[in-house]
Amino acid sequence: MGEYKRIRQELMYQGKVVGFYKDILKLPNGNVVEWDLVKHPGAAAIIPVLEDGRIILVEQFRNALGKKTFEIPAGGIEKGESAYDCVSREIEEETGYRSDNIQFLIKVVTAIGFCDETIPIYVAKNLMKTEQHLDEDEEIDLKVVTVGEAVEMILNGTIVDSKTVAGILAYQVSQKQDK
Repeated sequence: MGEYKRIRQELMYQGKVVGFYKDILKLPNGNVVEWDLVKHPGAAAIIPVLEDGRIILVEQFRNALGKKTFEIPAGGIEKGESAYDCVSREIEEETGYRSDNIQFLIKVVTAIGFCDETIPIYVAKNLMKTEQHLDEDEEIDLKVVTVGEAVEMILNGTIVDSKTVAGILAYQVSQKQDK
């Protein structure tokens, strides 16, 4: 395969979180094309695992779909913050639990065709109950499920969020490999 060359990148609009760009690229066959690109500053997600092995999901409204969804806790990485620090903060903000045992699981790219958002996903065990500290634009309910129930929610279309699907399935596989 030949080389793809970016000729130019133009910022079309900068939103609160993401930037919308028009990329002009030269393809290996010589054609010059325009591609849309959304640049995202990064996010991180975490699977909170209770002592009995059940996991905590968050239910929240998502404007893009116009409805509530079930997801693993996640949030944007703030300037100067590591992904680990982000999930340590987000798990407590969204679920009201914190953990002293957070391990990296996988990394996913959420919409590889047009967006550079990368999300490392972690697993948290040894959860300690605190209290939620929701952002002003968040309204979150918690749902505690077994891993099997979460997988069934994926298969029946209840869970559709890509980071959540990838995280839960990767966690399920990792648990089978640990046995």
